[in-house]
Amino acid sequence: MQKYTSVVLFFIFSVIYGQQYNIQLYNTDNGLPQNSVKDIIKDRYGFIWLTTENGIVRYDGMKFVVYKNLPLNNQRFTFFYGYPEKDSIFTTGDSGKTLLINKRSPKVTKTSKRNIDYIFRDNVNYFLYSSNYIYTTSPGMSLYFPCQEGIYFIRENSIKYVNNLSKAEENLNIKAKYKNIARIFVIDKSVFFIDNQSKKVQKIERGKIVSSYNEPLLTDAKSKIYWSRANNQVFIFNGNSIYRCNYEDNRFKISKLVQLDDITENIISVYYDKTYKRLYLGSSTYGLQIVSFTDFTTVQRPPSKPESVFYATLPYGSSSVINNYGEVYNRDGLVEDKHFKSIIPFFLAYDQEDNIIARKASDLLLYQKKKAYAKIISKRSTILIDFFFDAKRYYAFEALGKTDGTVGYSGVLIVYNDLSFKTVKKRFFFNDEPTKFMKFDKDYLLAGTTKGLYKISLKTNKIINLHPNTELSIRNIIQSKDGNFWITTSGKGFYLLKNNRLIKMPYDADNNLSSSHTILEDQKGFFWISTNNGLFKVRESQLLRYVKDKKTRVNYYRFSKVSGFKTNEFNGGSNVCGNKLGNGEFVFPSLDGLVFFNPTEIKSYYPENIHIERALLDGKERLFNQILNIKPESNRIDIFIDTPYYSNPDNLVIEAKLSGTTNVKWESIGKDGKFSISNLTYGNHCFVVRVLVSDTGKYIYKKINIIIPPYFYQTLWFKILIASGILLFLYFLVRWRISFLKKKNHELEEIINSRTRSLSETVEKLEETKIQLHKEVEQQKKLIGTVSHDITTPIKFIALTAKEALNKNSSSEGYHEKVLSSIYKSSDQLYNFTITLKEYADIYSHHRSDKTELYSLHTLIEEKKVLFHAIAETNNTIIINNVDPTLWVWISKNILSAIFHNLLDNSVKFTKNGSITVDSNIEGETIILSLTDTGIGMDEKKIEYYTKLQDNIENEKLLLQKYGMGLHLVLQLLQMIEGKIIFEKNKLKGTSFKLILINKKNG
Repeated sequence: MQKYTSVVLFFIFSVIYGQQYNIQLYNTDNGLPQNSVKDIIKDRYGFIWLTTENGIVRYDGMKFVVYKNLPLNNQRFTFFYGYPEKDSIFTTGDSGKTLLINKRSPKVTKTSKRNIDYIFRDNVNYFLYSSNYIYTTSPGMSLYFPCQEGIYFIRENSIKYVNNLSKAEENLNIKAKYKNIARIFVIDKSVFFIDNQSKKVQKIERGKIVSSYNEPLLTDAKSKIYWSRANNQVFIFNGNSIYRCNYEDNRFKISKLVQLDDITENIISVYYDKTYKRLYLGSSTYGLQIVSFTDFTTVQRPPSKPESVFYATLPYGSSSVINNYGEVYNRDGLVEDKHFKSIIPFFLAYDQEDNIIARKASDLLLYQKKKAYAKIISKRSTILIDFFFDAKRYYAFEALGKTDGTVGYSGVLIVYNDLSFKTVKKRFFFNDEPTKFMKFDKDYLLAGTTKGLYKISLKTNKIINLHPNTELSIRNIIQSKDGNFWITTSGKGFYLLKNNRLIKMPYDADNNLSSSHTILEDQKGFFWISTNNGLFKVRESQLLRYVKDKKTRVNYYRFSKVSGFKTNEFNGGSNVCGNKLGNGEFVFPSLDGLVFFNPTEIKSYYPENIHIERALLDGKERLFNQILNIKPESNRIDIFIDTPYYSNPDNLVIEAKLSGTTNVKWESIGKDGKFSISNLTYGNHCFVVRVLVSDTGKYIYKKINIIIPPYFYQTLWFKILIASGILLFLYFLVRWRISFLKKKNHELEEIINSRTRSLSETVEKLEETKIQLHKEVEQQKKLIGTVSHDITTPIKFIALTAKEALNKNSSSEGYHEKVLSSIYKSSDQLYNFTITLKEYADIYSHHRSDKTELYSLHTLIEEKKVLFHAIAETNNTIIINNVDPTLWVWISKNILSAIFHNLLDNSVKFTKNGSITVDSNIEGETIILSLTDTGIGMDEKKIEYYTKLQDNIENEKLLLQKYGMGLHLVLQLLQMIEGKIIFEKNKLKGTSFKLILINKKNG
């Protein structure tokens, strides 16, 4: 990748007075890499190329692009050769390498037959001869140059021609060099030799002299000939004059280009650009000089006169003007001097007899034509600002001193009765200083002051302010050929007056048109507008299009000092600010001379093409073709728009826009030709550039594509992947949520079911409890009723017995013993009932509040065995505990203890001289606790009664009085622990009781 250096130029003007040209100087201080410009050429695309001893330089009229890091051992280059029209320009590089300029860019190539720069022949090295100042003046240098049909070989004292086909040779014994410089040059296909001895120019064809010419400038020993084969140009330097030499119709045509005040001795390269009328002079030590010629001519007052400041002028003849001093100028300078005395510069006018009306202070003077403007007639005292006449009368616009004591002037517009200043027909007064007026039509006048524009009716004497809302300082009023009225102002641009309305015209890019002086219209419909900063040219048709459509762009073409003026500031403020001459020329007064020009001969220069092929990416320059590929990490992009343009850069209109940015609109490109982009997003962006190429507003467009690949996270597949991931995540999230909700629902359902079951169980338990309580209540009612009935009897018996004992005052001992025995038995029965009822109440109460605990059944039986041991021993009965010692139960200890206590108590009471055996057996959660005695046993009726009672304890009648409370209580308690009892009569004697118990933990 080549490295390039781009340097933006600042114009340096050296105006040589007396000649209409400018000189621009360029060296290492303002763009060149080195001050020795070896050769100059223009390629087919319009770029100027320079060879230096420190690289190749490309110039486009505004900036230099320097190529000095080419892949060569050194960057020293000499002459150009090749064919610019074929886009093949060569220059010598290292040995075996050649530099080719093709498609606006240099590249190193291998030397071939097409671009060889030397030939070895007859033991002599012949170097390519394409310019007569390309080598040093060392003696002994042999040269060659090819022609269409053969090759010429040049030595010190001979020229040899070799035919390409026949190889035939022709030798000319002529002294081909003078002071070691070849005196041979080529124009088109013609070869010429300057013979210093005969003072002739000889034409050579196929190695033979065919004709001679007497051209003193070419044969003059003082003349220097500059010839370039690649440019096909020949120049003659003689003294300070530079001539161009052409050969047409078998004769030389030598024309003078310029005469400079000083030509340095070290000019070594010359090129003339006839399109832009520019002469390029390359120096061996001072860099590059560009001489620009212009079609404008600025005429100044002679050195003996004061400064060349011009204001009002009048056409004088067909090609001259006269100023307030009576000086007559044409484009060649001062022609005649009438010696007007003390005339103010801001007013001049002709009357109907072509007499010149002028002002001296406040005196009106008349210079008579018939007296050759030598005699002065004083007309009257007045400050005349503007004046015109028609076929019938004079019209004057005069300034008056204000009568209210304030500083400044008021104005009066006077319409006279005839073509004289004698009698006044009408007067129109204005509060402000008058500036300009003219006739609108036969019934109206237009008048301008420092505060506004007015329309005056000559019939009604009515004055209409045409711009009442804003003050305007009117400079001039101009009527174009199509009848439109144009108004120039001081500080607010210029306007079109249409339908009594002022329509403002757009400014130029730098707002120089804000102070417009006057407008002159040429034959092609162009307006020439003088301002305080340059002269502007624009088509009236463009301005009228703008009036119809404000979006229409108006393109102004600016002429400045680059075009040949001595200053950019033109003068206004007078009644006449510009003149049209009879020969077609225009004349504008300026602060430094009168500018003469023929508007039809002034060319507007526009570029022919634009090239977008260079970009600066993060400080590194890159070449590209139509597509610019940029890495996504690039922060700043500078795109260069290269346009060969060698005229005033103010007239180079280049605009660009870039798609993919906010507010896509055309942006102006500066003089550096650079469009900067920062932080451009990825994608395919379209960069469009347009350049103005004609006065009609035509543009040419150039488009390139800027491609910035996305980061991986900006790619479509990544976005699809992320979107898919998000969708997948959302899918799984939804699924998880659904699953979670299902799980939660399931858990809630389980909780609800559990709670429902719990509630159901609770309800069931409550129902069971209710039923149980109901049963218990019923049983208790039944038990209490039975007990109450059974208690009533002994209590009544005791009462009757006691009454009987009281009524019979018997003292019989037997009787008292009987009564007491009856009372004892009844009381004992009553006591037993009460004790049994209390025990039942205590057990029932404790059963409701006790918590189930685990305990050893064997231990419980053992405790009861110990309790009844003494009674059993009295009855000679033994109690045997065969319960499994490892058996632990959850059955209510109080209830089981009361049940077993009752059963064991009965067995001990009714067993004598026998045994009572307690066994246990386990079947799952069921424990069978057996108690077997060898007592008198229960009779069948009791067994049947208790068995039926157990099965239907709620409904059966309790026979407590007959059978006692014990077993009734056992049945009640078994019901409380969901147990049963089986009564069996033993085969031999005694009774067996089997308790069927459920061993489970209750809450």
